[in-house]
Amino acid sequence: MTPQPSNRNGSRWAGVIVTIAMAALAFTVQWGVVTTKLDGVEKRLDELIVEARSLRTEYQAVERRVSFLEGRLNGRGTP
Repeated sequence: MTPQPSNRNGSRWAGVIVTIAMAALAFTVQWGVVTTKLDGVEKRLDELIVEARSLRTEYQAVERRVSFLEGRLNGRGTP
């Protein structure tokens, strides 16, 4: 009688393939989660940049008003 080849070698390869497929799926899902979170962070940073520009413009307007008022006060105090 010739010994029958065992099916264990095929099972091992199937296990390796399933493991690789699961790892690839997990990597893909994790990549999607990270990308989504980074998109949220990028959106928030863009909002903060717009807000900072708006505040800078407002600050410059206040500085102009203060300079104008200081000029009027200094002009009124001199003969």
